[in-house]
Amino acid sequence: MFTIFWKGLLDLVFPPRPECPLCGSPGSGSQICGSCRSIISGYRREPYCGRCGRLPGKGAVIPADGPHLCLECRRHGWPFILARAPGAYEGHLKEAVHRFKYGGSRWLAGPLASLMLEVLLPEILSAGIELVVPVPLSRDKLRQRGFNQAALLAKEIGSALKIPVNARTLVKVLDTPAQTGLPKAARELNLRTAFKVMNKEHFQNKNILIVDDVFTTGCTMSAVAEALKRSGAGQLFGITVANGRYF
Repeated sequence: MFTIFWKGLLDLVFPPRPECPLCGSPGSGSQICGSCRSIISGYRREPYCGRCGRLPGKGAVIPADGPHLCLECRRHGWPFILARAPGAYEGHLKEAVHRFKYGGSRWLAGPLASLMLEVLLPEILSAGIELVVPVPLSRDKLRQRGFNQAALLAKEIGSALKIPVNARTLVKVLDTPAQTGLPKAARELNLRTAFKVMNKEHFQNKNILIVDDVFTTGCTMSAVAEALKRSGAGQLFGITVANGRYF
């Protein structure tokens, strides 16, 4: 947290040069460079699972044309209607998420949220979203990191769409171990009772957009959606900066 503080202070005194938010190459303002824009456009031309939004990995079997569901989504019922992301959790997009999440580059919230907004239309917005809810951090993790990256993204999205953001009523009551590298079953066990709604009235009968940074196995998004659904929420949708690939 202290490292992030001093970095922020230095950025105020010596403003960093304008750079592409994804690859870091010199640019104008916070605009995504042409090369990275081409990569993002390429992701959108790939076939994707109509439910979780993940892109196929090498060797994945997909239909020749038309919408499809990945094997996991055919076997598994999610508590959310669908989830979407502007691209795969790899390359420059993954590096940008890491700089944002672990490197204290909070300014990336705006450019990354802009990419997320591009994939929100028309599927999710046509559902009549009434509330934006970020995936919360535990108290200890929030104190350690100094900010919640999902809350920063949610604030940008809510502001752009003129939809209220509720970042207080859903809390993470358990400081679960790091999920990276754990199998899906272990992730689900970690998160089963991790989230709690403090006031159900805030969510009852409302269509909600859940915001997070990454969707890999879907365990975190699913656990949050389950907590909101138990509180009487209406339809639930997910949006992240990046998602994993299915195989």
